[in-house]
Amino acid sequence: MADSAAPDPRVAPAVPVPFWRLRTIAFSVGAASLGAEIAAARLLAPYFGASTIIWANTIATVLVALSVGYAVGGRLADRRADLTGLCAIVLAAAVLLAIVPFVSDPFLREAVKALGALSVGGFLGSLAAVLVLVAVPVLLLGMVAPYANRLAVGRVSDTGTVTGRLYSISTAGSLVGTFLAALLLIPLIGTHRTFLVFAAVLAVTAAFGAGSWRFLLVALVIVALMAIPPAAVGADVAGARVIYSTETEYQYPPVR
Repeated sequence: MADSAAPDPRVAPAVPVPFWRLRTIAFSVGAASLGAEIAAARLLAPYFGASTIIWANTIATVLVALSVGYAVGGRLADRRADLTGLCAIVLAAAVLLAIVPFVSDPFLREAVKALGALSVGGFLGSLAAVLVLVAVPVLLLGMVAPYANRLAVGRVSDTGTVTGRLYSISTAGSLVGTFLAALLLIPLIGTHRTFLVFAAVLAVTAAFGAGSWRFLLVALVIVALMAIPPAAVGADVAGARVIYSTETEYQYPPVR
């Protein structure tokens, strides 16, 4: 005879999660996902250009990473459905996004040197760059949606309503993140700090969602990184030395 006290895997965890917390996480993750995509394409432009192929590589990599994240997140949520686990995923994505501005320039310079001479160098180089720099944090962000759904659903009859609300909130966040990055953050504070802003938003959201001071400490470190000035960017030109470089609405014009 089956044990009547065994938990039913079809219902939500015994400890209810405040829905406003899940809404906040879904909105923040949606904003960071699309904001990071816009910033990533901008980051590649000085090295590989901003052609349709570059955008296609960026969008395709983000979509694949999100798809894998959905699958992995769903399986993980069925094994461990708790708010702390969800917030840990968000925090890990925040840390990885915060690293991107500091490793992108040397990595992209080497990618140009290695692949720039090939006829398909722009395609391969940009694809490798997006995979290395943003695929993993975006994959982690993709894990959030099914995980949050698992925590939010209290009864099977509520599945459609709850899932629809969370995806609606996440999509609204994506819309805000897209325009926030393109119209406000990148023009005002630059691409590098745009990554840090979205990373900080994710970290703060994870800290308050989990109620952990350790998570908050990580968020404060990410905020402090904004004080570090971004390095000069752009592919090297033989026999030239960059004496000044700045970011404008039209990418990064260097003075050599």
